[in-house]
Amino acid sequence: MLKQSLILSCFALVACSAADAPKVAPKDAFLTKIQTDYPVTLSKLAENVWVHTTNYTLPGQSPIPSNGLVVVDGDDVILVDGAWGELATISLLEKVKAETGKPVTKMIVTHHHADRTAGVDAAEWQGIEVFTHPDTPSLAAKAGFPAPNTSVAALEEPKSRIKVGNLEVAYPGPGHASDNLVVYVPSAAVLYGGCAVRGAGVKTLGNTNDADLENWGESLNWVKATYPKAQIVVPGHGKGANLSLIDGTLALLSEAAQTSDDTTEAP
Repeated sequence: MLKQSLILSCFALVACSAADAPKVAPKDAFLTKIQTDYPVTLSKLAENVWVHTTNYTLPGQSPIPSNGLVVVDGDDVILVDGAWGELATISLLEKVKAETGKPVTKMIVTHHHADRTAGVDAAEWQGIEVFTHPDTPSLAAKAGFPAPNTSVAALEEPKSRIKVGNLEVAYPGPGHASDNLVVYVPSAAVLYGGCAVRGAGVKTLGNTNDADLENWGESLNWVKATYPKAQIVVPGHGKGANLSLIDGTLALLSEAAQTSDDTTEAP
Protein backbone atom coordinates (compact mmCIF):
# COMPACT_ATOMS: atom_id res chain seq x y z
CA MET A 1 0.00 0.00 0.00
CA LEU A 2 2.82 2.35 0.85
CA LYS A 3 4.43 1.77 -2.56
CA GLN A 4 1.09 2.34 -4.36
CA SER A 5 0.51 5.56 -2.40
CA LEU A 6 3.94 6.86 -3.38
CA ILE A 7 3.29 6.12 -7.06
CA LEU A 8 -0.10 7.88 -6.93
CA SER A 9 1.52 10.85 -5.20
CA CYS A 10 4.16 11.08 -7.93
CA PHE A 11 1.49 11.02 -10.64
CA ALA A 12 -0.40 13.73 -8.79
CA LEU A 13 2.72 15.92 -8.60
CA VAL A 14 3.40 15.48 -12.32
CA ALA A 15 -0.22 16.31 -13.15
CA CYS A 16 -0.10 19.43 -10.99
CA SER A 17 3.20 20.55 -12.54
CA ALA A 18 1.83 20.09 -16.05
CA ALA A 19 -1.32 21.99 -15.19
CA ASP A 20 0.61 24.83 -13.55
CA ALA A 21 3.17 25.18 -16.37
CA PRO A 22 2.70 28.23 -18.61
CA LYS A 23 1.05 27.39 -21.89
CA VAL A 24 2.97 28.29 -25.07
CA ALA A 25 0.67 29.69 -27.71
CA PRO A 26 1.00 28.01 -31.10
CA LYS A 27 2.66 30.14 -33.76
CA ASP A 28 0.20 31.99 -35.96
CA ALA A 29 -0.53 29.76 -38.95
CA PHE A 30 -0.79 32.69 -41.37
CA LEU A 31 2.56 34.09 -40.28
CA THR A 32 4.13 30.65 -40.55
CA LYS A 33 2.84 30.36 -44.11
CA ILE A 34 4.20 33.80 -45.02
CA GLN A 35 7.64 32.88 -43.71
CA THR A 36 7.50 29.62 -45.66
CA ASP A 37 6.32 31.22 -48.89
CA TYR A 38 8.61 34.26 -48.62
CA PRO A 39 11.92 33.01 -47.21
CA VAL A 40 14.54 35.51 -46.06
CA THR A 41 18.29 35.07 -45.92
CA LEU A 42 20.28 37.02 -43.33
CA SER A 43 24.04 37.02 -43.95
CA LYS A 44 26.19 38.49 -41.18
CA LEU A 45 28.79 40.98 -42.37
CA ALA A 46 30.08 42.23 -39.03
CA GLU A 47 29.00 42.54 -35.43
CA ASN A 48 25.40 43.81 -35.48
CA VAL A 49 25.29 44.12 -39.29
CA TRP A 50 23.56 41.74 -41.73
CA VAL A 51 22.61 41.72 -45.40
CA HIS A 52 19.02 40.64 -45.94
CA THR A 53 18.16 39.01 -49.26
CA THR A 54 14.80 38.00 -50.66
CA ASN A 55 13.69 36.95 -54.14
CA TYR A 56 11.04 38.45 -56.39
CA THR A 57 9.76 36.81 -59.57
CA LEU A 58 8.54 38.90 -62.48
CA PRO A 59 6.35 37.15 -65.07
CA GLY A 60 8.45 35.04 -67.41
CA GLN A 61 11.69 35.73 -65.55
CA SER A 62 13.89 33.91 -63.08
CA PRO A 63 13.72 35.03 -59.43
CA ILE A 64 15.54 38.32 -58.84
CA PRO A 65 17.46 38.59 -55.55
CA SER A 66 17.06 41.90 -53.75
CA ASN A 67 19.31 43.09 -50.91
CA GLY A 68 19.11 45.42 -47.95
CA LEU A 69 20.79 45.88 -44.57
CA VAL A 70 19.89 45.16 -40.96
CA VAL A 71 21.84 47.08 -38.31
CA VAL A 72 21.47 46.80 -34.54
CA ASP A 73 22.27 50.29 -33.28
CA GLY A 74 21.97 50.37 -29.51
CA ASP A 75 18.30 50.01 -28.64
CA ASP A 76 17.29 50.46 -32.26
CA VAL A 77 17.16 47.93 -35.08
CA ILE A 78 17.51 49.79 -38.38
CA LEU A 79 16.32 48.25 -41.63
CA VAL A 80 17.80 49.64 -44.83
CA ASP A 81 15.22 48.89 -47.54
CA GLY A 82 12.47 46.34 -47.06
CA ALA A 83 11.95 43.23 -49.09
CA TRP A 84 10.49 43.41 -52.60
CA GLY A 85 6.86 42.87 -51.60
CA GLU A 86 4.57 43.53 -48.66
CA LEU A 87 4.26 39.93 -47.48
CA ALA A 88 7.97 39.39 -48.04
CA THR A 89 8.64 42.43 -45.83
CA ILE A 90 6.44 41.00 -43.07
CA SER A 91 8.48 37.80 -43.32
CA LEU A 92 11.66 39.88 -43.17
CA LEU A 93 10.55 41.81 -40.08
CA GLU A 94 9.78 38.55 -38.27
CA LYS A 95 13.12 37.07 -39.31
CA VAL A 96 14.99 40.12 -38.02
CA LYS A 97 13.14 40.01 -34.71
CA ALA A 98 14.00 36.32 -34.29
CA GLU A 99 17.67 36.96 -35.14
CA THR A 100 18.23 40.08 -33.04
CA GLY A 101 15.68 39.55 -30.27
CA LYS A 102 14.29 43.03 -30.95
CA PRO A 103 11.79 44.46 -33.44
CA VAL A 104 12.78 46.83 -36.22
CA THR A 105 12.29 50.44 -35.08
CA LYS A 106 13.61 52.47 -38.02
CA MET A 107 13.66 51.99 -41.79
CA ILE A 108 15.61 53.81 -44.48
CA VAL A 109 14.12 53.64 -47.99
CA THR A 110 16.80 54.36 -50.60
CA HIS A 111 14.61 55.32 -53.58
CA HIS A 112 11.08 55.17 -54.94
CA HIS A 113 11.10 51.98 -57.05
CA ALA A 114 8.97 49.03 -55.98
CA ASP A 115 11.94 46.87 -54.97
CA ARG A 116 12.60 49.45 -52.23
CA THR A 117 9.13 50.75 -51.32
CA ALA A 118 6.90 47.68 -51.70
CA GLY A 119 7.03 46.87 -47.99
CA VAL A 120 6.81 50.38 -46.59
CA ASP A 121 3.10 50.16 -45.71
CA ALA A 122 3.71 47.00 -43.69
CA ALA A 123 6.57 48.73 -41.88
CA GLU A 124 4.59 51.87 -41.09
CA TRP A 125 1.66 49.77 -39.91
CA GLN A 126 4.01 48.29 -37.30
CA GLY A 127 5.00 51.78 -36.15
CA ILE A 128 8.44 51.80 -37.77
CA GLU A 129 9.88 55.28 -38.37
CA VAL A 130 10.73 55.79 -42.05
CA PHE A 131 13.49 57.98 -43.52
CA THR A 132 13.86 58.75 -47.23
CA HIS A 133 14.62 61.44 -49.80
CA PRO A 134 11.96 64.19 -49.86
CA ASP A 135 11.03 63.36 -53.47
CA THR A 136 10.54 59.65 -52.82
CA PRO A 137 6.91 59.72 -51.60
CA SER A 138 5.63 61.72 -54.59
CA LEU A 139 7.72 59.76 -57.11
CA ALA A 140 6.48 56.47 -55.66
CA ALA A 141 2.85 57.60 -55.71
CA LYS A 142 3.16 58.85 -59.28
CA ALA A 143 4.58 55.49 -60.36
CA GLY A 144 1.81 53.60 -58.57
CA PHE A 145 4.10 52.18 -55.88
CA PRO A 146 3.54 52.27 -52.09
CA ALA A 147 4.52 55.73 -50.88
CA PRO A 148 6.27 56.43 -47.56
CA ASN A 149 4.38 58.75 -45.24
CA THR A 150 7.51 60.63 -44.17
CA SER A 151 10.76 61.92 -45.67
CA VAL A 152 13.80 63.98 -44.71
CA ALA A 153 13.96 67.53 -46.08
CA ALA A 154 17.69 67.78 -45.24
CA LEU A 155 18.46 65.20 -47.95
CA GLU A 156 17.08 67.31 -50.78
CA GLU A 157 20.34 68.71 -52.17
CA PRO A 158 23.06 66.55 -53.80
CA LYS A 159 25.98 65.71 -51.51
CA SER A 160 23.83 66.14 -48.39
CA ARG A 161 24.17 63.84 -45.39
CA ILE A 162 22.26 63.11 -42.20
CA LYS A 163 22.60 60.74 -39.25
CA VAL A 164 20.06 58.05 -38.39
CA GLY A 165 21.41 56.79 -35.10
CA ASN A 166 25.08 56.05 -35.79
CA LEU A 167 24.44 55.41 -39.49
CA GLU A 168 25.09 58.04 -42.13
CA VAL A 169 22.54 58.48 -44.90
CA ALA A 170 23.69 60.42 -47.95
CA TYR A 171 22.15 61.74 -51.13
CA PRO A 172 25.02 61.82 -53.62
CA GLY A 173 22.87 63.16 -56.44
CA PRO A 174 20.91 61.46 -59.21
CA GLY A 175 22.03 58.15 -60.64
CA HIS A 176 20.00 54.96 -60.94
CA ALA A 177 17.09 57.18 -59.88
CA SER A 178 16.80 60.86 -59.13
CA ASP A 179 16.30 60.14 -55.42
CA ASN A 180 18.79 57.32 -54.77
CA LEU A 181 20.41 57.32 -51.34
CA VAL A 182 23.39 55.44 -49.94
CA VAL A 183 23.97 54.38 -46.33
CA TYR A 184 27.27 54.04 -44.46
CA VAL A 185 27.81 52.02 -41.26
CA PRO A 186 31.01 53.47 -39.73
CA SER A 187 31.38 50.84 -37.02
CA ALA A 188 31.67 48.09 -39.64
CA ALA A 189 33.02 50.06 -42.63
CA VAL A 190 30.01 48.85 -44.62
CA LEU A 191 28.65 50.97 -47.46
CA TYR A 192 25.21 50.18 -48.82
CA GLY A 193 25.12 51.49 -52.36
CA GLY A 194 21.62 50.25 -53.15
CA CYS A 195 20.66 50.26 -56.81
CA ALA A 196 23.12 53.07 -57.56
CA VAL A 197 25.83 50.39 -57.45
CA ARG A 198 25.81 47.27 -59.60
CA GLY A 199 26.66 43.86 -58.14
CA ALA A 200 29.93 42.01 -58.67
CA GLY A 201 30.24 40.51 -62.13
CA VAL A 202 27.14 42.26 -63.49
CA LYS A 203 27.52 43.29 -67.13
CA THR A 204 24.67 45.80 -67.54
CA LEU A 205 23.29 48.88 -65.80
CA GLY A 206 19.95 47.17 -65.25
CA ASN A 207 16.77 49.21 -65.27
CA THR A 208 17.66 52.67 -66.53
CA ASN A 209 14.12 53.96 -67.15
CA ASP A 210 14.51 56.59 -64.42
CA ALA A 211 18.30 56.85 -64.53
CA ASP A 212 20.28 60.04 -64.97
CA LEU A 213 23.10 58.64 -67.09
CA GLU A 214 24.83 62.01 -67.37
CA ASN A 215 25.17 62.59 -63.62
CA TRP A 216 25.29 59.03 -62.27
CA GLY A 217 29.09 58.87 -62.61
CA GLU A 218 29.60 62.15 -60.75
CA SER A 219 27.38 60.93 -57.93
CA LEU A 220 29.35 57.69 -57.62
CA ASN A 221 32.69 59.48 -57.67
CA TRP A 222 31.47 61.60 -54.77
CA VAL A 223 30.42 58.47 -52.86
CA LYS A 224 33.84 56.89 -53.41
CA ALA A 225 35.64 60.05 -52.27
CA THR A 226 33.36 60.49 -49.24
CA TYR A 227 33.64 56.91 -47.95
CA PRO A 228 37.19 55.80 -48.84
CA LYS A 229 37.39 53.61 -45.72
CA ALA A 230 34.51 51.39 -46.80
CA GLN A 231 35.69 47.79 -46.81
CA ILE A 232 32.42 46.13 -47.82
CA VAL A 233 30.05 47.52 -50.45
CA VAL A 234 26.56 46.05 -50.73
CA PRO A 235 24.58 46.56 -53.96
CA GLY A 236 20.80 46.59 -54.23
CA HIS A 237 20.96 43.38 -56.28
CA GLY A 238 23.61 40.72 -56.66
CA LYS A 239 26.87 40.02 -54.89
CA GLY A 240 28.75 42.51 -52.76
CA ALA A 241 32.48 43.22 -52.74
CA ASN A 242 34.49 46.35 -51.92
CA LEU A 243 34.84 49.77 -53.54
CA SER A 244 35.63 47.96 -56.79
CA LEU A 245 31.84 47.75 -57.25
CA ILE A 246 31.78 51.50 -57.75
CA ASP A 247 34.61 51.25 -60.27
CA GLY A 248 32.71 48.51 -62.07
CA THR A 249 29.56 50.62 -62.24
CA LEU A 250 31.56 53.59 -63.52
CA ALA A 251 33.01 51.36 -66.23
CA LEU A 252 29.51 50.29 -67.29
CA LEU A 253 28.45 53.92 -67.45
CA SER A 254 31.47 54.72 -69.60
CA GLU A 255 30.63 51.85 -71.94
CA ALA A 256 27.02 53.01 -72.18
CA ALA A 257 28.14 56.53 -73.03
CA GLN A 258 30.54 55.23 -75.68
CA THR A 259 27.83 53.08 -77.23
CA SER A 260 25.49 56.05 -77.30
CA ASP A 261 28.14 58.17 -79.02
CA ASP A 262 28.84 55.46 -81.57
CA THR A 263 25.18 55.11 -82.53
CA THR A 264 24.43 58.82 -82.75
CA GLU A 265 24.04 59.99 -86.33
CA ALA A 266 26.39 62.70 -87.55
CA PRO A 267 24.72 66.07 -88.06
